[in-house]
Order: sequence, then structure tokens, then C-alpha cells
Amino acid sequence: MPRVSGGHQEMNMMLDKTSPPQRTGSEELVPSRYAVRVGEIEVLVVSDGVLPLPTNMLGYNADPAVHAAWLKDMFLPPDAFDWALNAVVVRSGGQTILIDAGLGLDPELNLPRAGQLIKR
Repeated sequence: MPRVSGGHQEMNMMLDKTSPPQRTGSEELVPSRYAVRVGEIEVLVVSDGVLPLPTNMLGYNADPAVHAAWLKDMFLPPDAFDWALNAVVVRSGGQTILIDAGLGLDPELNLPRAGQLIKR
């Protein structure tokens, strides 16, 4: 049975026997992975962290007042938001396919909240 381990946690990635991470606490407030079955295909989505982006990237051509009101209605901060980064693993017909290996650990990028896939 394939398993993924990293750091202090280990998780069974089989859909019929998915287990939560062995570690709980402030390091992982919400699950960093989830799985779904589509027919005979297993799909596992794993968080690679978040990428902080300026909110002006959303609706960049909108009227500033409308844009500000929309951000407030969506409970988003006026200056930046967190864009979720995810990697996907697909299993089908005896094959395992990694779709998007994540951001990686390049320290030159200076993105401390991204590139977390290896920890999951």
C-alpha cells in the first residue's frame, strides 16, 4: 500500500483507507490534502501552501470603489490575498501520475508560505 511520509507525519494515500496526519496542532490547522474517487480513478489533491498576491490582481480593470466593496463583501483584505497552490496525484490503471509538482524549495523565490508539498 503506497504511503507518503514527511517530517513527523505519515498518511495513507489510498482512498478507501485515507487516514489523517499523525500530527495535530498549530502547524496544520486544516487538512493539507484530500482525496476523491472519480469512477475507477483516484485523485489526491495536496496543498503546496499559499502564494500571497496583491488584491489588485483580482478584477484589475474594475472601478476602484466597486473593487473595494467586493473585497469587503468577500471578507478579503484590501491589500493582499492568499492564492492556494495545489499539486494533484492521479492513480488509474496501475499508473500513478503527478500533475504539477508544486513550487519547490528555491530560497531565491523568498516565498516562505509556498513550496510546502515536501512537508505534506
